[in-house]
Amino acid sequence: MKCQSWPCLFGPVIAITFMTAPGCHAFSAPSVKPFLSRVGALSVKIHPLYAVDPEESSSDETDVEEPIAPTNNDGRYDVSKLVGSSEDGAGFNQFDPVLKATGFLSRRFGILGGLAIFAALAAVEGGEILKSFDDIVPTTGSGETITTASGLQITELLVGKGGSVPLPGYIVGINAVVSVGDQIIYDTTKAGEKPIAFKLGQRPFQNVICEGVEEGIKGMKVGGKRRLDVPKALAPPGVDLPPGVPLTYQVELTEVLSGYF
Repeated sequence: MKCQSWPCLFGPVIAITFMTAPGCHAFSAPSVKPFLSRVGALSVKIHPLYAVDPEESSSDETDVEEPIAPTNNDGRYDVSKLVGSSEDGAGFNQFDPVLKATGFLSRRFGILGGLAIFAALAAVEGGEILKSFDDIVPTTGSGETITTASGLQITELLVGKGGSVPLPGYIVGINAVVSVGDQIIYDTTKAGEKPIAFKLGQRPFQNVICEGVEEGIKGMKVGGKRRLDVPKALAPPGVDLPPGVPLTYQVELTEVLSGYF
């Protein structure tokens, strides 16, 4: 049996001995080179004595495949592909300047910056809403009393701004306080009472509606209030007024509906 030794591949002190028997092929440096080239792929330092020639190793090296990213098989969807990352705001309206501004301020100054601009926008929106309410809030009337050709006296208390004016065939809703002299005989503003609804121009008259009321609400809009001093000729049928005692209606227009029936 014959022994052959070479300097160790892993250090200068220890030697590796390969035992060969008669009739067997002894290991030689060239036969070890392919093995060493594969070991070299594992980042093992090769002794200069057995360094592999670059031209020879090029044919022996195997391609190292790039690691494959693990596949998400936990049954969940990648939501980022649907709504985008939080950095660029995908999934929201990218053309909305408000969202872009709040997103920028949140990244720049934190959540307080975003809340600040949100509060400012809320104030603007609230102002627009209040302005729209102001557009329909009744204004104080002149308080002047006019007398029509029929003898009806009309005093404008509040000027309404909502909706359209009543026309024949429209459904009209009013609150009414009816009094004879200083005595109230009918009041829809009391708790539990409801406004009076009637079709303008319909005959016979219902409830306390009369010609004086129909004439007196002409030109009114929702929210408006008038005081009507109704003469006996325009009062409800069967009403007998003492001489010199007026029949007074204080009416508030609450609803005007066209084409109800």
